[in-house]
Amino acid sequence: MNSTPQTDLTWILDDLVEVPDVVYALVLSTDGLIVQKSTSLAQDAGELLAAGASSLYSVAAGMGRRFDSGPVQQVIIEYRGRTLFVAAAGQNARLAVLCEQSVDMGTVAYEMSRLVTRIGEYLGSEARPPVLPLSESVGLRP
Repeated sequence: MNSTPQTDLTWILDDLVEVPDVVYALVLSTDGLIVQKSTSLAQDAGELLAAGASSLYSVAAGMGRRFDSGPVQQVIIEYRGRTLFVAAAGQNARLAVLCEQSVDMGTVAYEMSRLVTRIGEYLGSEARPPVLPLSESVGLRP
């Protein structure tokens, strides 16, 4: 993890939420944990958003690999009342932005790109080490 305190990102995410019709912004690790969130996003809702956004991005990446489509640029899910954007944000990090349905999608995509460029050095987070099977972690042999 970076030595930069996570609170350094809050003001930048809060600025993104000031864009018309943007509701929440969240930086998450690739394994679905909150790195930082906008002030208005409750912790429990943030945890759910981080886990869901990570899953969506992973599914999209798998489909891209399976069909030789290249790396994911952005995942967009349109619900009846809101739109969710998920994009890469540095090494091992993602940016999720939940918006009202009436949002200008081009503006959000531009602002997300600008945010990632501005703070890319803060958004990388180390991947967690792989978990060993129980038999290996306690020295048992199969």
